[in-house]
Amino acid sequence: MNPLKKASVLLGFLLLTSCAENLNFSQIKDYVLQPILTSSLTFFSVQPSQFFDSNGVQQNSRQDITEFDLFQDSIISDNVVKMVFNATFKNEFDRGANIKIDLLNSSDDVVYNFSSIFIERRDLNPPAYEEEIILASNPDIFTATKVRIIASLENTGKPMNPLDTSEFEFKSSVTLFIATDF
Repeated sequence: MNPLKKASVLLGFLLLTSCAENLNFSQIKDYVLQPILTSSLTFFSVQPSQFFDSNGVQQNSRQDITEFDLFQDSIISDNVVKMVFNATFKNEFDRGANIKIDLLNSSDDVVYNFSSIFIERRDLNPPAYEEEIILASNPDIFTATKVRIIASLENTGKPMNPLDTSEFEFKSSVTLFIATDF
């Protein structure tokens, strides 16, 4: 028997005996995809000089509003089940800072408030903040298009030095948990 015939017979034998059971492709209907997506949300770093207005008067709070389109995609908004907001901080200032975070809709109405966060003075590595939101219990979040962060400094009675180079740093991200049929 020549090598070509041997290979053909062996290949035919393997093809006929390789599947012992019938394949059930209908099982794919029961499969649920559960991807997890993490995205950076906002970041800022401020120095003491940024807490002074054009007249040199110290302001004890700064506000940052960042637009996002997280829920504009129907694949996300129709299938996301849970969101986790994460934030990290570094406070080199000589006073504590209170952070207030709100999700806003396109009319700037608050649709969700996160718990307030206090960062001690000169705390360079405070514990990360994390808040989990079950979206079925908070459907207004799907209308959110902006995040507002207000950093308020502790009033120590002593003015800040506008030439000081210390920084307050804020980084945040969101993790979305999605469940969708295949």
